[in-house]
Amino acid sequence: MLYADLIVTNANIETVTQGRADAMAVRDGKILAVGRTEELLKLAAPKTQIEDLQGKTVLPAFIDAHMHLITAGLRETGFHLDLSECSSLEEALERIRSRIQATEQDRWVIARGWVETLWPERRYLLRQDLDRVAPHHPVVAIRVDGHLLAVNSRALQKLTVTPRPDEFDEAQGLLREETAWALLQQLQPSDEQLQEAVLAAARLAHRLGVTAIHDIVKPAHIRAYAALHQKKRLPLRVYFNPEVKYLESFIEAGLRTGFGDDVLKLGAIKFFADGSIGARNAALYEPYQDADTTGQLNYEQNELNRLVKRAHDHGFQIMIHAIGDRAIDAALEALAHAGASAERRHRIEHAELVTPEQLQRMRELGIIASMQPNFVQWSGPGLYYEPRLGRERDSRICPHREVLAAGVRIAFGSDGMPFGPLHGIHWAVNAPHAAQRLSVTEAIRLYTLGAAYASFEEDVAGSLEPGKRADFIVLSHDPTNNTKTINEIRVERTYLAGEKL
Repeated sequence: MLYADLIVTNANIETVTQGRADAMAVRDGKILAVGRTEELLKLAAPKTQIEDLQGKTVLPAFIDAHMHLITAGLRETGFHLDLSECSSLEEALERIRSRIQATEQDRWVIARGWVETLWPERRYLLRQDLDRVAPHHPVVAIRVDGHLLAVNSRALQKLTVTPRPDEFDEAQGLLREETAWALLQQLQPSDEQLQEAVLAAARLAHRLGVTAIHDIVKPAHIRAYAALHQKKRLPLRVYFNPEVKYLESFIEAGLRTGFGDDVLKLGAIKFFADGSIGARNAALYEPYQDADTTGQLNYEQNELNRLVKRAHDHGFQIMIHAIGDRAIDAALEALAHAGASAERRHRIEHAELVTPEQLQRMRELGIIASMQPNFVQWSGPGLYYEPRLGRERDSRICPHREVLAAGVRIAFGSDGMPFGPLHGIHWAVNAPHAAQRLSVTEAIRLYTLGAAYASFEEDVAGSLEPGKRADFIVLSHDPTNNTKTINEIRVERTYLAGEKL
């Protein structure tokens, strides 16, 4: 008989696939058995650790299927000044002013996370605002979505980036998309700082019940992950997804999706078909309600088709950021041209304004909708989406219920806005519009097994079944009994491969 290393008893275990149980046995980092307490106690040996959970709820550990983990870590370590909780433009400026006072003159200050739709001023942070609090320090302030940033005059004096058309407003100090990212690339932390950021973000992930991440990465990020993994210090499972600008390097090295091990694995190639609704450069068919623009596509269709097919033909899974309905069509056209099928599990990231016709095509091509349920917090009367898109489009944004009903697979993630699966599950369950709303069990499944499917790991992760990884969490309350306050539930314990973190 195989004896267990760990047995959790008297628990309320949501297996995701096999209903509920009250005990689970773990051996060598994997689940040995799930069932009744009295039966599983027979698997105990003298050295078996037995934990009586006294009725607490157990779930598979969460898998965040779309995250920028190092961004979260840089905020945790203080490399980025956090503006995400500022309730007004003036509060954001005061935080920047305080950082300036503690920073040597002419040293860069990088702030991140401002959301103008939550401010009474209801406008972007601008060059003139930053000049007022930082006349002698170069400042860059990144909007929460990462697709728009504001800089002050001192930063513009130091700017060595050649702006792309329609991505730079010098008068207001606003940069978008590739122009914004080119500036940020010049302000990257050191490899040591990146490793510190990974470890800080991992600690945050554990507090939130997350043990696996699908991360969007640059080469420096991969170096940080690889260095920690080599030292056996990487306490998360990372499915890393490089941006398409690095595709040729991976092809030349002979790599493809799936290279790696159960801790660090190469995932999809990431494309950006459009921008964000917040930056008003998500590509729409009808204009924004509060601006005379329909956004823009980042590629000519022929070029997107060519690049997607090249990645597909060299064995890569593909993930395409496409928020607006026009961008989703462009992504689907490129994926169909490449020969997408259910076996390849290509993904559309966000798919916020997806239409019924597009859902039908996604189902036919086997495309996964990688969605962020926490975005629903900005939907509803007077909030973020309605003034920008109008009431009708707001009512059908992030339509999780309709996506499932169309037979399209969903993987849930957070995009770090904010990081935290219970927060996202709360909004999926308590969304303002019927097309967005899911049951608690559906939402949990998409943040576990749905995300595992998106990384080809549904046979080893995402549910609590014998033979699967013993990655699981213990909650303070059962979310099925606390549907209106899911975002107040605490993760009390997180286990990775059967070890308490």
